[in-house]
Amino acid sequence: MSRDQRFKYWGHAALLSFALGNNADAQTVNPENQVMQFSYTTNGAADGSINTYGNNEISVSEDKLRVQIGDSDGDRNVAGIGIYEMKLINQDLEDARKLGELLCSPKDLKSDVTIPDLYIAKCGGESRSSYVRDFSRDVATKIFNLMNKLKDAGVQGGRKIVKLDVSLLSIDRAKDGFLVSVRFINGGDYPIKFKTPDKWDNRIGKDSLGVSDTKSGMSAKFGLDLAGQTLVDPAQFPDREVNLAPHSVVDLKVKTNNIDKFSAGTYDLYAGAFMKMEVTGIQSSLLHVDFHSDYKNPTRITFDHDYPSTPEEREQWEAQHRADMSYWPVKPGAIFAEDGLYRAVRTSGGYRGLNLKAFKAGDVATTENVRMPMESAVDINLDGPVQWVWEASAPTPVKQWSLDVIDGTQQFCKPGTECPRSGRWVARIDTTPGYASSDYRYDLSRVVALRRGQQMPPVQGPDTADWEWVGA
Repeated sequence: MSRDQRFKYWGHAALLSFALGNNADAQTVNPENQVMQFSYTTNGAADGSINTYGNNEISVSEDKLRVQIGDSDGDRNVAGIGIYEMKLINQDLEDARKLGELLCSPKDLKSDVTIPDLYIAKCGGESRSSYVRDFSRDVATKIFNLMNKLKDAGVQGGRKIVKLDVSLLSIDRAKDGFLVSVRFINGGDYPIKFKTPDKWDNRIGKDSLGVSDTKSGMSAKFGLDLAGQTLVDPAQFPDREVNLAPHSVVDLKVKTNNIDKFSAGTYDLYAGAFMKMEVTGIQSSLLHVDFHSDYKNPTRITFDHDYPSTPEEREQWEAQHRADMSYWPVKPGAIFAEDGLYRAVRTSGGYRGLNLKAFKAGDVATTENVRMPMESAVDINLDGPVQWVWEASAPTPVKQWSLDVIDGTQQFCKPGTECPRSGRWVARIDTTPGYASSDYRYDLSRVVALRRGQQMPPVQGPDTADWEWVGA
């Protein structure tokens, strides 16, 4: 089945299901007595896969309106997802008639409209289905505005046939992470089921069950995700599936360490989900949905301490951030987006350097060849063009101009002292002691793995010999 055929199938199915319902006695409509019938679907499957980002749809048959919301992510006035039905009267009925007429407008072969939204309409006794981009910009704009008016009318005044909402209940600090409780609410007339969040696909661009302090998704000061994290009470869901009966709720508690840095303070927080689900007993395309909690009723939570605020929390945060940042290497000539210790990786072959180098946000990555010991081979140097991958926090002063650094961010350590940072350490010997600038030789046979708090081993060499941290 081609992509166009697939879109037409889903669009026809939605419209016919609503228009005809289960009426086995439905008859062919006489064109002279043609009723108003049309549907408009925002195409969340624009890349060719069905329902990739969640679809929104309105369908009209005579004076009945059905609105389906599968994607409320970009709408501040709509929370959750669902299907709503209402009878059209007065201005809403007039708007529907105007929209039906516009969907029967002549196509414009020179149209510069690019949106991939779909429509089906009964026009002069015949069914027409295509893309809204077939119309002129003026017609497409009018169609879009009327569609949004009817969508809002249905959500605000329609009966909830299907309805799923999410809300944040609480966040508590715990050992090795945070305990987060969220509630899913089935406010409709049909059962809904979905996998528990620990079974969701948490790869980039896949499923998400997040908490944030922003409505726009930009400039967030707080953020965490529960997809793929640990379910606290798995016995509650032996099949790892949530079955929500009509007009019921379920509370899920998840332990997560997938959380961004944040500062102590009070936050108004919102929950959001991008997930697969299934509605039982009614036909819909609510298969992969994207929605958020009610922006008018945030959950207010106060945190007494920054995160991370201890060496243990920093190790936990760095491990997650390192995995996230591995997708975004800084290429030669590119600008570093954030401070940190970075590892050099050859642009060809993927060979990794042993030593870590500190960069600040705004620094520009060199386009010159880089020479340093290779991470995986003794006495072999990395020598060539490199890109840089974030590895860990750089030494961070406890306050501006201070020589003391935050515990757990040290990069160098003297022999015989307490190990300040878990990971691998390599012995380095100053070959130019007494000079203003030092030149170091690395004893690559002396790479040791230590836990924070253990004693650093001795180093053979001058008093200036010490240990350098080379990664977790």
